[in-house]
Amino acid sequence: MLKFKFSIIPFIIWIAVIPAYNYKNQSSTQQSTSTSIYTVEKWAIKNSIEVVWDAQLVDEQSLSFNKEWTITKVNFKEWETIKKWDIIAELDSSDVYDSIEEAKINLENANINLEQLYEWPDESQILQAKNSITNAENSLTIAKKELETTKKEQDNSIYELEKNIENSKKELESSKKSLELAKKELETTKKEQDNSLNNTVSSKSTTVQNIEDSFKSNLVDIEKIIEQSDYIMWVSDENEEKNDSFEDFLWAEDKVVKNQTENSLLESISLYNNLKSSLDLYKYNWNLDEMKSLLQKFLNLYQKLANTTDLIYKTVDNSLVSEWTLSNSDIESKKNTMSSYRSSSLSKVSSINSSINTLNTLSNTDLISESNSNSISQKEENIKTSELSITKKELEIENSEKDLEITLEKNKTTLEAKENDVKSKETSLEIAKLNLEELLEWPTSENIAKANNSIKQAKLKLESAYKSLDDYRLEAPFNWVVRKIDYMVWDNITNDTDKYVYIENPDLLEITVKLDQIDITKVKLNWQANIVFDAYSSITVNAIISSIDTQPIETSWVVSYEVKLVLDDSNFDKKVLSWMSANVEIIVESKENIPLVKTSAISE
Repeated sequence: MLKFKFSIIPFIIWIAVIPAYNYKNQSSTQQSTSTSIYTVEKWAIKNSIEVVWDAQLVDEQSLSFNKEWTITKVNFKEWETIKKWDIIAELDSSDVYDSIEEAKINLENANINLEQLYEWPDESQILQAKNSITNAENSLTIAKKELETTKKEQDNSIYELEKNIENSKKELESSKKSLELAKKELETTKKEQDNSLNNTVSSKSTTVQNIEDSFKSNLVDIEKIIEQSDYIMWVSDENEEKNDSFEDFLWAEDKVVKNQTENSLLESISLYNNLKSSLDLYKYNWNLDEMKSLLQKFLNLYQKLANTTDLIYKTVDNSLVSEWTLSNSDIESKKNTMSSYRSSSLSKVSSINSSINTLNTLSNTDLISESNSNSISQKEENIKTSELSITKKELEIENSEKDLEITLEKNKTTLEAKENDVKSKETSLEIAKLNLEELLEWPTSENIAKANNSIKQAKLKLESAYKSLDDYRLEAPFNWVVRKIDYMVWDNITNDTDKYVYIENPDLLEITVKLDQIDITKVKLNWQANIVFDAYSSITVNAIISSIDTQPIETSWVVSYEVKLVLDDSNFDKKVLSWMSANVEIIVESKENIPLVKTSAISE
């Protein structure tokens, strides 16, 4: 609500009403002169915002910096007494003082330039002007190089982040595929175990026959795995030259795993040869001990193949992409093949274990059932672990993408600052060139006006530099005691820093009012206000605006903003309690000594 308030200082003047003359019948008759008395008043007109709110006593007030920088001074300790306007802590203001010194130099140079306009330049002045151009050109060159360097550094950092995200997504997809394989393996295992149990119950001979039949199929499967593994790693004489086209790229990123892989593959081949020899000597006479021995060799070989294919997978994963011989699709194809072989080998391990258990408990179906149940439980537990790992990886990717978004925004701000610096240096170079031209010409009125404008501009920049010091200092808003200080020297203050200085004052009275979106634009920090408490209606108390919260508050579709005021009147000594009503008048503008007269006192 806006209202005009007036204070009146009356005084009396005499206004003489000029006699009127009446012209009638070509003759004039002078009328009698009359005199009237009017009061001319002086008014003080104030444009103000009036609201009614409640007072509240606050024992503590928290202060914080609104600027990101490094703290260099903490001038008070906890429980020390402070006075209003004392500087509690300071940020590193060396850059501000540099700006002040630069502004002083610019102002001094502007004054010198104005004086020199009236003097013909000597050789030293011309040399100085030329040096200014050279310095400006050097500064511009440095600024452009810094801009290019910043662009490259940002591109590299973004590339690394994007690459990490891409790799994480590939790992996630691989984990999902492994999980699907594990689920399929579980289903396969369940079926195999069910079949094995049924076969055991129905016929021991059938079980044994099935195990013997699996020897040949497993041997074919093993030969295929070894052949494909040897094709990639070429440890045998037969496949020595098959990967010459891509061997230089195969393990380029990590050569340590190469030897492990080759040794594991050689061990697999040795186990295979031993198994094949034993199988040739095997007699199909249902000798359970001999069958167990063969199954154990198959089991050892499949376990070794699972480890070997896993190592080959890692070897291929550490390969470099070659445009001609080893493409991304080639690498992924080999990795998928090895992953599939590893899964099938592990599946065979499980199957062979089941067969061994079947032979061991051929006459005891209860033991077989228990063993099957344990095996299934273990696989289900592995699947749960894989699912949890996938969830974690998805969260990691989400966080990485958020980090990328934040980095892009920061890079944009930094790049804009560098680009603005280049533009500023270009402007400085143009000014230096113009200064040299003006130096060699007799000053015109336009030159003099520009010089004066430069002085005004330099003064404004100097004043602005001094004012910016306020952002680097944390000043006490009132007299009392520092209860707690979170800040320490060399702390780096950022937007998300949750640190404050807590000032305790049990006598501090705070009034929080809500202003609408029209009135909030009219007020500023430290503006004066008048407070009249209902309890002391004849007393007007001075107050100042201590904070303005720009966070909107919406109530019943009406938007408002909170403004806090504190009393600033040493003469007010009345007792005020929380929730006492107060009439608040925030003065926006005022005019003094405005004359006011009645319309009847004004003649045309």
